[in-house]
Order: sequence, then C-alpha cells, then structure tokens
Amino acid sequence: MTDREALGTDREYLRARQYKDPQNLSARMALHAKYSRADVPWYAWLVGRVDWPEDGRVLEVGCGSGALWVNVAALLPHLRRTLTDLSEGMVAAAAAAVAPLAPLELADARTCDAQDLPFDDASFDVVVANHMLYHVPDPRLAAAAFARVLRPGGVLLAATNGPRHLRAIADVSRATLGWSSLDCTDGRFGRSTGEEILRTAFGSVTWHDHPSTMVCTDPEDVIAFIASSPAGQDASPEQRVALREAVEVRFAAEGGQMRVTTESGCFVAT
Repeated sequence: MTDREALGTDREYLRARQYKDPQNLSARMALHAKYSRADVPWYAWLVGRVDWPEDGRVLEVGCGSGALWVNVAALLPHLRRTLTDLSEGMVAAAAAAVAPLAPLELADARTCDAQDLPFDDASFDVVVANHMLYHVPDPRLAAAAFARVLRPGGVLLAATNGPRHLRAIADVSRATLGWSSLDCTDGRFGRSTGEEILRTAFGSVTWHDHPSTMVCTDPEDVIAFIASSPAGQDASPEQRVALREAVEVRFAAEGGQMRVTTESGCFVAT
C-alpha cells in the first residue's frame, strides 16, 4: 500500500485532518445535493431498503455530520439512535444536528473505532454504515463487530460506491494532482469487494443499486469537490492552477457542463 492509499484508512489523519469537522465532507456532499438526479433521492432511497421497527434501536457507525437523519426524519417511525464516529468534531456536529429531530430519539453519541464497538452483544435492530467502510483499516473486523451488536433478525445497511463512480472527476484529479482519492475506494470496500467482506460475518448479503445521473454546470463545484479530498488538500499552488485549468477545459469541451458517471448503492446484510 502506498502512502497515498494509506491516507484513506489512517485513523489519525482522518480524525485530525480530513474529518476533523464537517467542512471537507460537506464540500463533497454539496456536489451530490446540487447535481445528482434520481427517481428517489439518495437518503430516502437508502432508508427504504429496511423495514424500520417502531421504537427500534439503531446504531450509525461513521455518522459524519448527521445528514442522513436530517434528510429522512419525516419518513421514519420512532427510533432510538446511537451515533458514532472516529472524529470528535463529527460526533459533536451530528449530535447538534439530529437532537431536535422527532420522532428520532438521540439515545447516545460518542467516538469509537468501527472495528471495536463499545456496545453489548445483540443491542441493535439496525446498523447503518453509510459510505464509511472504505475508511476502516480492516473492514472484516468492522463487519464482525456489526454482526455482534445486531439482534437476531437485525439488519446492516452498508452503503458504498462502485469502480465507475465519479470517474470523470477522478480522471481530472489524477491528471493534475497525480492521484485521486477515489482510486482506492472500491478495492477497500466497494461494490466489487463488499459482498465477500460482509459474508465473513453475515449469512445473507444483497447489493441494491441506486440509479442516478449527474451533470455539473459550475466548474467551481467540481474544483471544490477535488480540493476537499486528500489529494486536493496536499496539492501545491502549481497543481491547484493546473486543476482549475483542467476542469475549465473539460467544461468547455462539453459545452459548459461536465457529465459524471455515478455508481452508488448499498449492501443489505442479515
């Protein structure tokens, strides 16, 4: 594994820099929020993969800014949620965002390692891992931890991306910065690799594809997305100039827009 690849699972880097607070994640989420088009929006689609039990206990591992619950509160029954993340800043932001949301009770919010969850066996009805398992050093350990804390009949929702996800953006990053943070996602835990990993701890694993399209119309949004990534954070001034020029050339070549392939979905495991 190269040093660049290692950043994606370096817990100190993730905790203290990339996800110290929601700023970088929000920059990337903003691109999807502005340009992704689907018959059912991502968050509503994701929670639609599960029959949520009234008063159910739910654990979200890698909660980020809490955006999932902000977007779906009106769609769900009363749930008792426990939110966790590696980053103290993310946990604080998520707790502040979701605490007022009825009928979703905030039972707990704490920092922890997904590979070693500090909860009793059979504690939760649903575990959610939304686009985070590719940041875990050993996703198999995390899968085992998820299975341990789920009650009999409980469900894991593990969202991730496929190898073609945001390929146009990855190409621009690679051409100007030398690499893209998207390069390693599928190999760590993605559509191609996730089923094999989850089957080490779960008997049933099913992939669900979320069909969507993306046509970006403002180069600044694409530049902000790449700049927020590990590759962009470490870019030199010269590389940042080259990045801007490459994005603008791409938009000009496509008549003032940039078509971006998306390939996201989730594994449902029991």
